[in-house]
Amino acid sequence: MYKLKYGDMIIFLFIIIFSIFYARNLISNKSSKIIIDSYDKSFRYDLNTDREIIVNGLLGESKIIISNGQVMFNSSPCRDKLCIKSGILKNSPIICMPNGISIRFEKNVENDIEIDSVVQ
Repeated sequence: MYKLKYGDMIIFLFIIIFSIFYARNLISNKSSKIIIDSYDKSFRYDLNTDREIIVNGLLGESKIIISNGQVMFNSSPCRDKLCIKSGILKNSPIICMPNGISIRFEKNVENDIEIDSVVQ
């Protein structure tokens, strides 16, 4: 039978503590800004301000709601409504493919930049 030594215990505790902090960073999103991409424009919004946003897409208008630091599609003219069924934005973007609209978190960058244009 193998006895755990002092160095083994330190390495084991370090791995556990590191994995807890890494998992906490993945789960909690530090970005407070989102980017809504349309087929012709990009919009940037703060999650701390509650609002309703109407975005024109390929099929018509989609309604996006920002409330309590969360964002989601409220209505869309697409047929299957998968963007609405996907619920609240968490780690992966919400995309309405037929209407050409996507919602994603802004990457954490040190310099605050603005979007100049969209390449098609």
